[in-house]
Amino acid sequence: MLYELAYLSIHNLLRARARLMMTAAGVMIGTATVILVIALTTGLQKAAEAGIGESASITQITIRSSFRRDDSSPTLDMDAVAEIASVPGVSAVVPVLSLSGSIDLRADGLRGSAQVYGIYPATIEYLGVKAASGTLTLSNDEPYAAVVGASVPENFYDTDADTITTTTIDIMANSVEMRVYARGSDTYRKVQLAVNAVLDSGTSQDFAIFLPIQTVIDLNDRLSGTETDLEDIVFDQIIVQASSRETAGEVSDALTELGYNATGMGSYLSRLNSFFSTMGLMLGGVGGVAMLVAAFGVANTMTMAILERTREIGLMKAVGASDRSILTIFLMEAGMVGIIGGVVGLVVSYLFQYLVNAAMLGSATSSDTISFMNVTISISELGGALIVIPTELAIVALALATCIGIAAGLYPSLRAARMTTVLALKTE
Repeated sequence: MLYELAYLSIHNLLRARARLMMTAAGVMIGTATVILVIALTTGLQKAAEAGIGESASITQITIRSSFRRDDSSPTLDMDAVAEIASVPGVSAVVPVLSLSGSIDLRADGLRGSAQVYGIYPATIEYLGVKAASGTLTLSNDEPYAAVVGASVPENFYDTDADTITTTTIDIMANSVEMRVYARGSDTYRKVQLAVNAVLDSGTSQDFAIFLPIQTVIDLNDRLSGTETDLEDIVFDQIIVQASSRETAGEVSDALTELGYNATGMGSYLSRLNSFFSTMGLMLGGVGGVAMLVAAFGVANTMTMAILERTREIGLMKAVGASDRSILTIFLMEAGMVGIIGGVVGLVVSYLFQYLVNAAMLGSATSSDTISFMNVTISISELGGALIVIPTELAIVALALATCIGIAAGLYPSLRAARMTTVLALKTE
């Protein structure tokens, strides 16, 4: 029965091909508009995220001591470390203690500088960094065996030269002397550094030297002339690793609500995603207007078809067709108009995606970049994927086009189904 009704619906549509093409074209334009505006938003979002990168810095949140003069901000002590570790979505917590003085580095007759931090040796693997060379290890048994940032060996210079030019040295092969100065003092303490590893570049730790935290505590005690109570130690910052980039924003918000001064790429990524969600809704609304116009076109076409076929409807009822069968026939016709328009709109969208992305990739050089949301994006690295149509978007758009067609044809179809047989047969 359903097969016969579908066959009749197709036959009726093909009787007015020009009208079918124009009505389906309206649905096609609406469908393509919805797909392309959302696909453009998706492409821009992926491009912005690609500009940020896939490094651990995206999931890293840094908590620093607050400069408030009241007691509203929590102290970064061991109690704070325990509280932060209990926040849902936190995978690791790395307390960091800064050296209270300043340092000079001396190697191969050159001078360099860096910032010294102390961390618990076991937490080095949770710092979110990778070693470009060497082994990423710290140990209390080797108090001056360090892990250094990528920029530390690249910024040595000759103090006797007329022009200061930075020089890169092999910091792992050369003997490195670190001179530790108290604040406002010219006297220093000399220690010999052994470099276990040099980190990959491009992180917030590029100018850092990491030592065991006990080493930094001992140096601070010597600089200040006092002894640190390990039970009351206060950290300068705490580095928090979220379990994933999706949870980084939520973790950052949760830490802020607890009163901590939390910053990092995780919170920025959260704002970025929020912006694109709003942008997608706004542009999707524009596409929705196009779909609404297409719905009026379908409704008008179905109304005209019913007026033209009133006598035919009466004849079908006279030979035994039920109201439900009449309703099904016209709803099928309306749904088919939506499906045809949706399929063509989907094809047009994929064609437009290919042409735009191919043109952008073909005209881009390795130095071509675009800036968006304070992120610099290399076009060649994106593979030309400015417009991205996810599979789920294509499926939803096709289903939406079909539903729009059926919804637009519902009233005319009900009108056709409720016609009185005698009155319909009398219509000329």
